[in-house]
Amino acid sequence: MLIWEHRLDELLPKKRISLSLRLPSNNDYSAQTPLFHAFLRLPDLLVSQAHFRPEVMRRVRQTREDEMRKIKRVDEGEKAEERKLEQDKKKKEERERKLKGLGAEEQRKFLEKEREKEQRKAGKRRTMRG
Repeated sequence: MLIWEHRLDELLPKKRISLSLRLPSNNDYSAQTPLFHAFLRLPDLLVSQAHFRPEVMRRVRQTREDEMRKIKRVDEGEKAEERKLEQDKKKKEERERKLKGLGAEEQRKFLEKEREKEQRKAGKRRTMRG
């Protein structure tokens, strides 16, 4: 009985297109690029040339929009991370600049105040989580 069910599952139409490539070890993808571009355009060609139900057309459009949103979200996340790294770098440079201008005793006081601020922040985080 399992054999028949398995064979019936194979007969169900699959709405997927798969591409399998062996990528070169030298990172020269020039030979694969045209095939990859053609593969990306295949769903558009199928939708424009074939006669699909309106639900299929909506699904293709919706899938494309979903993927575009995902790409934008990842891109925005990367940009936000870059901005944060840049801000951290500026803060660190400002801190170093301040410390250079201070004498030994003033530096010790400055570092002590920084430590106290960090401890207060850590304490607030613990109370907020708990």
